[in-house]
Amino acid sequence: MPAVVVTTERFDVLAKTVMKAQRVPRTIAVEIKGNPEFVSDEALVPIAGKVTLDAVQRITRDHASRKTGA
Repeated sequence: MPAVVVTTERFDVLAKTVMKAQRVPRTIAVEIKGNPEFVSDEALVPIAGKVTLDAVQRITRDHASRKTGA
């Protein structure tokens, strides 16, 4: 099932450790820089847009290449 891992930089090491233990490829991880909890709503919109684009790219590119063996 195609999926991505979205994490903030504060939890990036933990997320990648769990991914490694589960043999999940690191290429599906999307890291949010900073802590969105302390970002204004106006500043959060472009961050969310970038995360969304990165997630879509990883789902379409990385999962497609694993499915086809490319």
